[in-house]
Amino acid sequence: MMDLLWGLCLGLILFCFLWLNLLSLPGNWLMLGVLCLAAWLGPEGRITWAFVGLMGAAAVLGEVLELAAQLIGGKRGGASGVGNFGGIVGSIAGAILLAPFALGLGSLVGALFGAWVGCFTVELMRQETRQRAAEAAWGAFWGRSFGLAAKSAVGATIIIMSIQRFVA
Repeated sequence: MMDLLWGLCLGLILFCFLWLNLLSLPGNWLMLGVLCLAAWLGPEGRITWAFVGLMGAAAVLGEVLELAAQLIGGKRGGASGVGNFGGIVGSIAGAILLAPFALGLGSLVGALFGAWVGCFTVELMRQETRQRAAEAAWGAFWGRSFGLAAKSAVGATIIIMSIQRFVA
């Protein structure tokens, strides 16, 4: 019974951190921190350090998928290397600038809109036409969207695998 209670509490905490991924915050890394605490303080043998290492590798995979999706999305839209970089910088800036709005959900809008604006601006500065710059920017936007979804899917996998340690 106590193991089930531990598992439910762990699942609830991890689920709360999962939502931070959508706000462009390090939700998977905070989940990993909670798993470190669970390995240290939790019931013996449920969350092991080897499991924490595996989940750390999953968190790294989430970051790689997020970056790769944005880069591939921008490239498919026709963005140059510097245009893609502009999309990444714009995404970070937009997430930070709009974070205080809509109870933090502004950072999601800011990340997506920032990817578009950053890529569009850089492509215009490269003397691209408005049409080509907009196509590249839409690629960066959709790449960022899919990247956030992939990172969140990795976070959901971390939660499911962690809870299974207590249910099995």
